[in-house]
Amino acid sequence: MSNILIDRTPQVIAAEINSIKDQTGKMLLYSAIEIGRRLTEAKSVVNHGEWLEWLENTVSYSKSTAENLMRIFKEYGAKLPGNQDGSSNSQTFGNLSYSQAVILLGIPEDERETFISENNVSNMSARELKQAVQEKDQALNEKADLQKALDEQTGVVTKIASERDELKKQASSLKSVVNSNNATIQTLQKQLDTAKKGDVSAEKIATLEKDLKAARVRLSANKVGFYCNSLSKQAKELLQEMNRLGPADPDAYQNYKAEIGKIAGTLTEGL
Repeated sequence: MSNILIDRTPQVIAAEINSIKDQTGKMLLYSAIEIGRRLTEAKSVVNHGEWLEWLENTVSYSKSTAENLMRIFKEYGAKLPGNQDGSSNSQTFGNLSYSQAVILLGIPEDERETFISENNVSNMSARELKQAVQEKDQALNEKADLQKALDEQTGVVTKIASERDELKKQASSLKSVVNSNNATIQTLQKQLDTAKKGDVSAEKIATLEKDLKAARVRLSANKVGFYCNSLSKQAKELLQEMNRLGPADPDAYQNYKAEIGKIAGTLTEGL
């Protein structure tokens, strides 16, 4: 008797318990699938509007319990050895317990088999599996957040590129105005200098002086200069926004930044 007691170590007993638990879990999963199969069948034939009453009065299931069992059937019924649907058996899913199968519902169906294979799920406790699923879910969320941030940055860079191009067009237009005004001023100045040296009436000279003054006013900060300063401010604000976000595309970022900076620094040249 003492030899038998010695052989029955805590480790041996624990192994037996875990084996029974494992077999029980697998039996429970198969049972859940078969119940889910029949619930799915029943729902298709129970009269419309009588489903919840049928669940409560005939099988004592709540709506949520029935939905969970039907989902177990839908997700695993065709994937386990011995299934009734004629699908190929899968040893990957055949080693799952009920609790493992339920936890794995948190993994997208198209990723589940790969997850099981990569994580040796059949040898994991429910706690370990739940932790692994949570970590995968967190990794997926972080990946989604990163992609969202990248998409937002790309969108901002695209917007900035568009605004940059608009600034360049407006700057080019303004420079044309400035050059035109400068040409007009030079022409008027030459005419005025010639008039003062020649035999020209005071009235003509006064008119030239008036026109010259008006041309200089048009070139002043009251009109073109104010507009240029406004565009320069916009360009600097774009630079600040780009510096805050950081580059989604480093090369494009540097190109846009350089071009906008050049616009910001040269918009008011010649005023």
